[in-house]
Formats: sequence, C-alpha cells, structure tokens
Amino acid sequence: MITEEVIKEIYKNYKKPCKNKEELNLPYFVALLSPHHTIRLEDDEVIVESIEEFSPFKRFLIRGLYAVLEFDRNVAFVFQTHIIFFSKKDDTMSVHFRPAKKPSILDMIFGNDE
Repeated sequence: MITEEVIKEIYKNYKKPCKNKEELNLPYFVALLSPHHTIRLEDDEVIVESIEEFSPFKRFLIRGLYAVLEFDRNVAFVFQTHIIFFSKKDDTMSVHFRPAKKPSILDMIFGNDE
C-alpha cells in the first residue's frame, strides 16, 4: 500500500526530471499496464487513450517525467507537482497532488510568493 510517507519520500527523492529518456523504461511500463490501460508512446508524449478526451491527464510530455516507479499493485508516474498512479490489477487511475509549500517566516516578511 502506498502511504503518505511513501509519497513524501517519492517527492523527496525525485526532485528533477529524468535526463535520459531510456532510464524511464517506458516501453516496459506500457506493456505492464496494457491489460488494463491503453497507453501509447508518441514522439515526446505519453497518451493515455483509456481515459476521457477532456482529462488533463490524457497526455503528458516525457520530458516532464521525474521517474516511473513500480509498486506491488501500482505504477507511479512522478512529476514535479503530482503523481499519477495506474493500477496493475484493474483499470483504475488516481492522482496525488503535491501539497503547496508552507511559506517560511522570511517569505512572509519579504513577501516571496511562489
């Protein structure tokens, strides 16, 4: 099971996009998820054909991926601000959004709004 602690560790350990596209091993994960999810690789994009056309998670750029991680029941596509979890057991997909950073006392004093 993927807990909040695991998710925090994922964001902590993967802070930058993957430099080498081959390290993501996308063809392996597309094949692994193919029994339940229709995912296609096209040039510099990943297209999830099994979700609605209007979904913001239907297609995403490979260059924005920080990592792709395999768990017992899920495969996680890690981005800077969110993680998309695809189930390996059925056709469910879920998204975890990274919580916004709480401003430090210095940010509040000097008005740094990020």
